Amino acid sequence: MKLRRIFALCAAVALCLLAGCAARKEEKQVDLSAFAGALKENYEFAAYLMELDPEAEEYARESIEQYLPGLLELDLEQRVIYMSMMRLNNGEFSMVQTKSPQDAETVKELFQNRVDYMVGDGESPGGAWYPAATELWANSSRVEVHGNYVLMVVAEECDQIVSEFNALFE
Repeated sequence: MKLRRIFALCAAVALCLLAGCAARKEEKQVDLSAFAGALKENYEFAAYLMELDPEAEEYARESIEQYLPGLLELDLEQRVIYMSMMRLNNGEFSMVQTKSPQDAETVKELFQNRVDYMVGDGESPGGAWYPAATELWANSSRVEVHGNYVLMVVAEECDQIVSEFNALFE
């Protein structure tokens, strides 16, 4: 009788553990470099952007530190940064995969700060400087978080790009 109770208790614990494991959904892994390549192929604005790799070029490191301060201090799984190297900034996109939801929120703030800086505060022009570029940054920019992945996109097609980004996780 006692053995039967112990067996039943062990079976109940095992079922609880299995249910807990099944309930935890593993985040789908997405190749951000491949998605960036697709953006460059499919969207005209992206053809004018340059990938910034801080490990390859000092200029890239300095640019990221200037425009996205704090990003390089985070321990990231993936980082893909495409910026315009022209004064007339007509689009941009950056994507990262963080190691935690807290870091994803930090990156979201960094990306939103970039957008806010480019738009300006109403009293002084932002970093976009020119009226059409400022309007683009103000009205066609999105910062999207999906789990530990964060996207910032500035393009006329930003809503379509956000939809494509979210579809990567389905």
